[in-house]
Amino acid sequence: MRQISKEYASALFAIAEEKDCVRGWADVLAEIDGILRDEPRYLDLLASPEIPPEERKTLLKQSFGGIAEDEIINFASLMCRRGHAKLLPEAIAHYRRLADIRARTRVANVVSAVPLTEEEKKRLTAALEKRSGMKVTLSCAVDASLMGGMVVEMDGRVTDGSVRTRLREIKEVIGG
Repeated sequence: MRQISKEYASALFAIAEEKDCVRGWADVLAEIDGILRDEPRYLDLLASPEIPPEERKTLLKQSFGGIAEDEIINFASLMCRRGHAKLLPEAIAHYRRLADIRARTRVANVVSAVPLTEEEKKRLTAALEKRSGMKVTLSCAVDASLMGGMVVEMDGRVTDGSVRTRLREIKEVIGG
């Protein structure tokens, strides 16, 4: 992650702390991030030097004014005006990490070969919370190509306990 996106996110985070709305803004930023991921051309538009800065701010207000506070619109507008529109997703991700740290919460992305039962989710959550010392929320997905087991990513660390990976490792050991 680039330092510049961290600086913008940290500044927005400081404002959110002053206003006591860190978690609420994290939720709004998550929604904006989803929109930006669904419409990648929108970032191209915001980054375009042909569009005057005031027009970009107007676009941001039209797009996100119904869900985002003025401070978030101003944050995005400032990044655009300074030529950093393409770094908005990075800045949002960093802000959300700061909010999670403040709340002592982590998100674990879990991909399993079959859907996890509620009991398996509870046991996995408990194990991850014990290991991290923080509250953990699971984000679960299914990928049948794993054949069995699961892959867990949390805090940039990946634990791959999938059957697919184990079979590949065995194949490498026996020289195939």
